[in-house]
Amino acid sequence: MSKKGDKWIKHRYVFETNEDPYAMKEAPSGEAICPRCKAVFKDKRWVIDEELYEELKESDSVPQIICPGCRKAMDQYAMGYLYISGNFWETHKGDIMKLLNNEYERARNINPLHQIITINEEDGKTVIETTTDHLAQRLGRALYRAYKGDLEFRWSKGDKLVRVYWYRDK
Repeated sequence: MSKKGDKWIKHRYVFETNEDPYAMKEAPSGEAICPRCKAVFKDKRWVIDEELYEELKESDSVPQIICPGCRKAMDQYAMGYLYISGNFWETHKGDIMKLLNNEYERARNINPLHQIITINEEDGKTVIETTTDHLAQRLGRALYRAYKGDLEFRWSKGDKLVRVYWYRDK
């Protein structure tokens, strides 16, 4: 556990991670584009560059590949879950969703493989499924920074999967 202000953030580490089954085994030589999210594969990584995407999509020599983030989203292969609950969430949903959307856009501009798969209501909680464990952690930390509350991280054993729980009553 670590102390953050007046609250404690709980950490439970159990790593023994396996490799990501959606990671590209072979990288294309040169550039490629993802037609689903408009990301560009350039210099051995995926980036968001709208101008370059528009330029490359006109070329017949540039391959169109579904990026690993989009493949995970299409297959609903979540590597991160953010559980949001409490009375504060119920009364401030609009503001919190704006905050989460802004944080998501910032994360996506850094790494386009960060994607939100679904947002569901289940058992009085809202569950946000993400394609990467980092995005779920980032969204949880943004919630904590903005609204405090209780934040807990739980990593699974064997897979690189995280469950982030945020709760605030008042």
